[in-house]
Amino acid sequence: MTDGVIGSLRASPLVDRPRMPGSPASDFAAQSRHFLFISAPFGPFARMLGDQLIRSGSACTRVVVNGGDLIDWGVRDTAFYFGPGRGWRDWLEALIRERVITDVVTYGDSSPYSVTALKLGEALGLRLHVFEQGYFRPDWVTLEEGGVNANSRLPRDPQWYRDRADHASAGAAEKVGRTTPSAVGRITRYHTAMYFGLPIFPRYRAPYHHPAFLQAMGHVWRFATQHLASAKQQLRQEALIASGQTLYLVLLQRPGDSQLWRHSDFEDTEGFLGKVVSSFAAHADENAFLLVRPHPLDHGLDPHERVLAKLARREGVAGRVHYVDHGKLHELLPAIRGAVCVNSTAGLAAVEFGCPTAVLGRAIYDMPGLTHQGGLDSFWQSAQTPDASLYTAFRNVQMATTQVNGAYATPRGRQLAVQEAARRLLGADRDAVSVVSAFPNTEEHRRVG
Repeated sequence: MTDGVIGSLRASPLVDRPRMPGSPASDFAAQSRHFLFISAPFGPFARMLGDQLIRSGSACTRVVVNGGDLIDWGVRDTAFYFGPGRGWRDWLEALIRERVITDVVTYGDSSPYSVTALKLGEALGLRLHVFEQGYFRPDWVTLEEGGVNANSRLPRDPQWYRDRADHASAGAAEKVGRTTPSAVGRITRYHTAMYFGLPIFPRYRAPYHHPAFLQAMGHVWRFATQHLASAKQQLRQEALIASGQTLYLVLLQRPGDSQLWRHSDFEDTEGFLGKVVSSFAAHADENAFLLVRPHPLDHGLDPHERVLAKLARREGVAGRVHYVDHGKLHELLPAIRGAVCVNSTAGLAAVEFGCPTAVLGRAIYDMPGLTHQGGLDSFWQSAQTPDASLYTAFRNVQMATTQVNGAYATPRGRQLAVQEAARRLLGADRDAVSVVSAFPNTEEHRRVG
């Protein structure tokens, strides 16, 4: 943040220099850095990171808007917001001025609280840090300045990555262990606390398309039925692969994912599937098959299989479109002619595998040489194969600039991620990793050309 902005905040009549109980960094105006956590991954990661930053001499505050935030973070270094959504921006601006905030930290950049915080922080000249799941999972998490995924400040220019590849090293990743069991436990704990905290935070509204308790029930039901139907799904998938016919794979987003409603032109999964099935029916070979695979964390509340069957009948391809929910992605990719997605890490995995991939949303990896650029209708007949050397350059630069070895869910993963994330947040390697500084954050520069 510029000296002028810091000075204006310190001179503001709103600065009353409150003290945070239990924090050694309590004189806000005297601290060179004050990190404001707006949202965070489920579990203790943010609290551990905040403690590390405090030990390094910075101040930290976590905004608490529900019981889940409180149980994950605790009562130290907090600012409670009990108001409605319409009052959030004014309250947040007052907090930023009162506590002389220099840095805003969010998990993702699409929730209503985070969107407002990032826009306000940008207007005030603050540093903006956005965490997200790793682009290259499971042993990495994402930390970018300003935004992630479609909002990333890194360009979509292949040559930009090639020019920097020799100076960027992916490095070896330490393994973080199985993340799913721990993640499920943390998510359950958070949402349980969120519901028990409703009497304290009565105005809080979760930004979900389905209530959290329904999603939890959906996950349990899907887990049970998925295992019951596993043999049938496996036989169907094996028969399709053994047929020797051309197979295309459609990778669905998790229902309610912001990649759909924020970073694509589709409002929901049905809209995405409608476009794909229609194009497949009109332009793919009549002997080709379309396999549709749900997201691993799909809660099962949306009737994808029923919707897919309806669309296939409407387009006259009912016998050539199949819903498959079985096995590992890497086991299926060798048999696939091409993959279609909105914007997902599974799509990036397909690119890594060398599988032609069409992206229908706005993805950080959607660029010439990595993904098909000719439009969906041409994809079925002349899909463009990823350039392996460009993928290596892209991956190495991303690793050096946006990826942190670790995980949010496992103890080992958190230990790894906290140390490196704190180092990057404090700017110890700002010159080394901020390759973005030579490339302005404009839509013109993020596009090719």
